[in-house]
Amino acid sequence: MNQNEPPINTFLKRIEESYFIGRQAELNHFQAWIDEYDPSFKVLHHHGIGGVGKTFLLQAYKRLAEEKGILYLQLDSQEFIHTPSDFAEYVLQMIEFTVHPLPFQIESYSIESCIDLLEQLAATERMILSIDTYELMDDLDRWFRQILMKKLPKNILVILAGRKPLRNEWNHSAPLRRITKQMELKEFTLDQARTYLNQFQIQAESLILAIWQLTEGHPLTLSMATLANSDQSIERVAENTPNILLELTGRWLNEVQNEELHQLIDIAALFHQFDRQSLSTVLEKEVSLEKFNELISLSFIRARNSGWSMHDLIRDAIQLEMKHRNPEIFNNLSEKIANYYYHRTIKTRSPYDIAQFFYHLRNDFIQTAFFQEMNDQLMYLEPVEAYNFHEVQEFFAYKKENLSESDVNFFNRTSSRSYQFYASLQHNQREAEFLGPDYVQKMGYETTSLLKNKDGEAIGISIIVPINETTLKHLANEPVSRAYFDHLSKEEMEAFRVPETENAGWYIRHLDFVDPTDSSAQSYLLYNLFTLTLPGGKIITSTPVQFFQELLAFLGFQEIPNAISYDFGEDIPSPTYILDVSGQKLDQYLKQFTQSNAYQSKLEMIAETLSLTEREKDIIQLILENKNNKEIATSLFIAEITVKKHVSRILKKANVKNRRQLIKQFMEFV
Repeated sequence: MNQNEPPINTFLKRIEESYFIGRQAELNHFQAWIDEYDPSFKVLHHHGIGGVGKTFLLQAYKRLAEEKGILYLQLDSQEFIHTPSDFAEYVLQMIEFTVHPLPFQIESYSIESCIDLLEQLAATERMILSIDTYELMDDLDRWFRQILMKKLPKNILVILAGRKPLRNEWNHSAPLRRITKQMELKEFTLDQARTYLNQFQIQAESLILAIWQLTEGHPLTLSMATLANSDQSIERVAENTPNILLELTGRWLNEVQNEELHQLIDIAALFHQFDRQSLSTVLEKEVSLEKFNELISLSFIRARNSGWSMHDLIRDAIQLEMKHRNPEIFNNLSEKIANYYYHRTIKTRSPYDIAQFFYHLRNDFIQTAFFQEMNDQLMYLEPVEAYNFHEVQEFFAYKKENLSESDVNFFNRTSSRSYQFYASLQHNQREAEFLGPDYVQKMGYETTSLLKNKDGEAIGISIIVPINETTLKHLANEPVSRAYFDHLSKEEMEAFRVPETENAGWYIRHLDFVDPTDSSAQSYLLYNLFTLTLPGGKIITSTPVQFFQELLAFLGFQEIPNAISYDFGEDIPSPTYILDVSGQKLDQYLKQFTQSNAYQSKLEMIAETLSLTEREKDIIQLILENKNNKEIATSLFIAEITVKKHVSRILKKANVKNRRQLIKQFMEFV
């Protein structure tokens, strides 16, 4: 360490070190890199979306390098004009500021002087040339690659950091590819976020989980959430999340240089996933290949199996801003996208299309429960067969030894609403008695799939029984499912008695997880239920869990009278629900949701007519869902007394005396 280092600089370094968490893999990699006498690669490039912590990581690298006595020049492409001569002048100025004494007096700030000085410094010590925001150096990238890189002494290592991966010759040139290593910086894991939040005295596990889910571990958003959460409550986090997203929008979009691309981003942000065709259809004009390529080259656009998607934090922020700026356009475009996927689903019968249709209905509950982005491409379903049946046995054995209540919260960032899945310990104990490897063998391996993470570890299980002559006799006698089949007439039972090679429907029997608080795993299994509607038939299930009951209602399931199971306890009714999509009924089923989209448009018009605030609009929607004040308070993370005040203001604006009159006014509104 420099003995002449100012005390304030030392103090600031200590603070930086104390607040720097995570990135241990990157730090270890960097440590091993600089410890090598002649490392195999000379260029290290980190890329990731804005706010993911690239600059903080470079500062950590600087501290480690200086501890090793390595000269570390930390540059930022935003601080100089992107010409070779201006780059050289900037480097020379940074050296003058950093190195004392200089090997020789700098007489001119030229490219030649810059190269000469770098050569002399590298002759006596190792050096690192670090350039932040490298994505802005497109106009200087070619010179940097083809001229400067070839003249740099062997003893100088280069670190680049930017939002985008290196492209063009960095990938096409075999020599450059050999000496360059690219590493993407990802969002914090739950453990990393916990460590970070603990530093701000946020200790409650429920609050840590809530903040992590709402921010998705994005470091800058995490930081802003801690600033906005001085009272350390989930309510405060939820309340401030829309404001945080709106504040971050400008930072994320600063790489967008023209208005036409801005407009295309607004449309792309309305999609869960998009491609050139879907954008062109909704815009009613052809999106040029050049403009589409410009869009998908942005750092916050990611390739998916079925197209491209925007980073969901950025997408939610843009949606929120667009909804506030022009709600009518937002609603019209949303309805247009839903209709686009409705017609595609009718035509293709594709699992992807029907899932996209439900997403674009803009139903908070469905979006929040079925579309947790953090599971994307990190999980997969593996059918059970003889070769992996031992994993089913291990799963159930683990669950029996680790019985606990299930408590999962699903958060919606744009509406600040929460949906809680809760199953008691008693409920889970009863399921452990009813279900196990024997049940799977009895019903058949094809009924069961294991949910696995990217490492191939089983983290969940799905049991969905096809109804045919083989499974019918078991379903009619097993706990829970027997309640439905017991009440059927002989003719109705015969309708289900189809050959084993066919299915008359599906019985959704069980979804379970190693971690009962894992919202991403639960969301993934729920998402895959969309596929059940496509083959047609009757989809049946029974549950005493309120979360599932409400979700089934949103999806159009009907409760069946006189088909209630009491297998979970004498005082715990488990109603049975059915969705009939046999024959041509799927088209009618989906059509009803496009009509309910008109309901949402109607709500927006009422909100505008009555000058309702966003919070009042949320409350009136929950009133229309027959929620009482306590349930509204829970959903919106606010106090019940606050709900009462909002309801009073809504009634006054609508010039009605009570909720009944308010609902009547809504139904009659044209």
